[in-house]
Amino acid sequence: MRLKEENPPQILTTRRGLLRGLFTFFGALSLGSILYGLYSFMARGEGVYSPVEVSLSEIPSGKSYLFQYGGSPAILIREEEGVVEAFSLVCTHLGCTVVWNAEKKEFRCPCHDGLFDAQGNVLSGPPPSPLERLKIKINGEKAMVG
Repeated sequence: MRLKEENPPQILTTRRGLLRGLFTFFGALSLGSILYGLYSFMARGEGVYSPVEVSLSEIPSGKSYLFQYGGSPAILIREEEGVVEAFSLVCTHLGCTVVWNAEKKEFRCPCHDGLFDAQGNVLSGPPPSPLERLKIKINGEKAMVG
């Protein structure tokens, strides 16, 4: 006597099964991306970052110094008058890295053509708010950011 053979599951053998599998896969991938984005946004918060100490001898008058602050690019600018300022180089529009132009004394975002003045204020483009100004304290010949 011959046993009745069972049919193999038809998960991917029909068009409907294939589409259902693809929708399930891409739906899970999308949900994972959204949840990861929410997690990274919530985990970032305000954050307490370790201070960064830079010797002022490394920044000649009228020049700048690039460094990492809290995992993001930042800049110290030493003006001709000796004033030292610190800014985050993360654009407030979509998080691109802005570029300092010392000759024009402005920051430019190459992604969407945002433009900021030397104080980080928005001059043009889509950025909704000024660049983040970092707290700085001068102790003798050292600049302490954060």
